[in-house]
Amino acid sequence: MLYLIILIILTIIFIYHVETSVGNILFRYNSSGQITINIFSLLHFMIHPLKNTFLWNSKLIDINYIFYFIIFNLLYLIMLK
Repeated sequence: MLYLIILIILTIIFIYHVETSVGNILFRYNSSGQITINIFSLLHFMIHPLKNTFLWNSKLIDINYIFYFIIFNLLYLIMLK
């Protein structure tokens, strides 16, 4: 249960960081000029490093969710022991 709570908090922090540094990933303007929530775009951005190596660049590692996820799991496993 603790794992899930920490993972959700990590994901929220990641989403906030991506929105402030990259922008227009989750919140986008639609065709009528209103800001809408685009969850599909966010999910695609989060799993994009699995399909393309572009986000594995050292300058872009801070917006790579898979990297955060791997590091979190490694730290969690280390702390369990």
